Amino acid sequence: MAKQIYSFTKIEKKRTNSGVIAGVMGIISIIGLILLITAAVVQKGQLPFWIAGFGLITLIIAAGGFVLAWRARKNDDTFGKFLNAGYLLCAAGLILHGLIILVGIMAIIA
Repeated sequence: MAKQIYSFTKIEKKRTNSGVIAGVMGIISIIGLILLITAAVVQKGQLPFWIAGFGLITLIIAAGGFVLAWRARKNDDTFGKFLNAGYLLCAAGLILHGLIILVGIMAIIA
């Protein structure tokens, strides 16, 4: 009968900078979206077309932060409050961008 060997070594989880970066990206995305919505309300929807590029940039930032945090969360040896917060902030930014796009589509259809 073979002997079983057990190892009781402690697995150390490490904090990553990905969480902080994703959190900053999520905050930038949400603040940028709030500023764009505020500008659209103040100008009564008559913003120049090129300002839509800023909305696209904030969407790309939110998507990049979400993917960054998602990949870091997949690793078993990473943890952190910033990682989860960044993940949630970027997800919220993506959802808000999606809602704005849906409202725009519905305004065109109706």
